[in-house]
Amino acid sequence: MKARQLLVFGVALFLAGCGGGGKKGVEIAVPCRVTWTATGVQVKPGQRITIQARGELKGGGFTFGPEGTAEHPEWAKYSVVPEWPHLALIGKVGEDGDPFLVGKSFSGQVVRGGELFLGVNDLDAENNDGTFHATVVLE
Repeated sequence: MKARQLLVFGVALFLAGCGGGGKKGVEIAVPCRVTWTATGVQVKPGQRITIQARGELKGGGFTFGPEGTAEHPEWAKYSVVPEWPHLALIGKVGEDGDPFLVGKSFSGQVVRGGELFLGVNDLDAENNDGTFHATVVLE
């Protein structure tokens, strides 16, 4: 547990710019077996965030990238947000924040502050396998 706390603290310092100017990013591993993953990244209200994602998720006998799939509309009932591609990479700021679609990439200004969570648009994620890797840049 102590190693996790140090990692979260290190990520926060890195993203805050303690080590030089310029835009810096941090890589976050997002396991596809859980719906939401706490990243340890703290976002301020009004801050711009950019996320680039890659990786593979295996589920339902198929392999998907962070853009998920709209090819199986019958799976929508298992999605956090049914209107978005199932198994896509999603995010939210704060545990009770509104989800936003990340897919392969996202860039936008956040309304509220708090910890960034990344996850999979899947309410029943335990049957998935794989990991998405997201590079997060705060401006």
